[in-house]
Amino acid sequence: MTPNPMPHHDACPAAYASARSDAAVVHVDVALRLTLATHVASHVTSDAPPHDVPQLAVALSGGLDSMVLLDALAHWVQARRDAGEAIAPPLAIHIHHGLSEHADAWLAACEREARLRGFAFEARRVSVPRDARQGIEGAARAARYQALAASCDAHGVRWLLSAHHANDQAETVLLQMLRGAGLPGVAAMAVEGELPVAAGNSPSRARLLRPLLDVSRETMLAYAKARSLSWVEDPSNEDRRYLRNALRHDVMPAIAAHVPAYRETLARFARHAAQAQSLLDQLAQADFDMACVTHDKGDERLQRRRLQALDAPRLANLLRYWAARRGLAMPSEARLDEWVRQIRDAHDDASLELPHGNSVLRLYRGVLQWTAVYDAAGPDDGAGDVALSWAGEREWPLPHWRGRIVFVPVAEGEVGEEGEGGSIDERVLRARPLVARARTGGERWREHAQGHSRSLKHWYQSRGVAAWLRHVPIIWQGGEIVFVPRLGIDGAAQSGANGGARWRMTWRDDA
Repeated sequence: MTPNPMPHHDACPAAYASARSDAAVVHVDVALRLTLATHVASHVTSDAPPHDVPQLAVALSGGLDSMVLLDALAHWVQARRDAGEAIAPPLAIHIHHGLSEHADAWLAACEREARLRGFAFEARRVSVPRDARQGIEGAARAARYQALAASCDAHGVRWLLSAHHANDQAETVLLQMLRGAGLPGVAAMAVEGELPVAAGNSPSRARLLRPLLDVSRETMLAYAKARSLSWVEDPSNEDRRYLRNALRHDVMPAIAAHVPAYRETLARFARHAAQAQSLLDQLAQADFDMACVTHDKGDERLQRRRLQALDAPRLANLLRYWAARRGLAMPSEARLDEWVRQIRDAHDDASLELPHGNSVLRLYRGVLQWTAVYDAAGPDDGAGDVALSWAGEREWPLPHWRGRIVFVPVAEGEVGEEGEGGSIDERVLRARPLVARARTGGERWREHAQGHSRSLKHWYQSRGVAAWLRHVPIIWQGGEIVFVPRLGIDGAAQSGANGGARWRMTWRDDA
């Protein structure tokens, strides 16, 4: 028998495992290095001092994925320092959800591993409601990102790294498809993006980086074994009552048996979906600019007659884009279809109220706009009088009416009639207490001292003040009206006691 000329030692399991571990380490290190070189180095300003690198942070849960990222980032930092660059220690941020009996032990493990590698460390505790509408998983995710954003902003962090990987990407795409998400959902995760914070909160200054999106979970495990890493295991990750866990443990292995390259296929689909969504957003922006009406207060309002030139799918695309632009939750398909139908079919003089979350999409006098939710019965019903002996206050909060009176001094030499309803002499403001009182009907107001007084209803209609904006208090002194929100200072009050410092009064909604 002819001897086999090929050496046998390369095929032994130990050698194969060693080569695989080495390849995993290289794969993770290269992925991290390329991402930081592409996304971080390109944002260093030209006037930055030599070797300056923006402050980095890593979201550290203690699980396998985040421990791999922590270790890889530590090696990257050391390599840069060995090359003579001055890099501040990265910050490791751990979020303590309080949902597991092991949460305290996880926090301790994260702090130990972070400090062993020379990282700064911060832990933040959050409270996760167990009866949240979006479920415990969704509520925990929202609370986690809000806390991560707050920590980054408090420490001046510019880049927060998370350990999402290729398996997470594939699971997310499939999960969103099963939930019926549109293109924004199935577009899944990008390497760089904004930190997702709750609507109504200011966006974080930090950017979110996912440097390991092209690295599989199997490669992460091989890296961890090669580096002799330790990590914590969350028992809830095995709970198949959560759809993501069921996909991970039951569905994905079955798919992999038939389509080994499923991760790459789903990632490619996600990229195509992101490109398609980008084109739809560009179209929506063009339609928005075409229909937008500019108002003094900078409100975003769209003319309905211009929208009627759009077919139903294009109008739906614009409304979906507008909701996202306002930071609102994405409307369901059924709700969006109903909006489109009502906007297209309403009579020319119709008014519409289309509630959505804590906002309302309204059609009034041919113009669409988003507003806060106002009580149909009027927030002033049952309100008692509220008095203020004015002594130079700049604001007078009136929470029952969800707003406040703002007092603004008129600069010397400035024309006093400009602004909302002219100005008033300071001595008039100080002469008697100001009283905020709910409308009772029949009140009359005049624009100028020599003008005719007319009912508030007349003035509101002539100035196009919508019905839902008329639930405001009237400001009196004794038996005389001084100020009417959205109209201004009464003409008689404007002309009283001239010669002193003058002030404007305006109304600001808190809703």
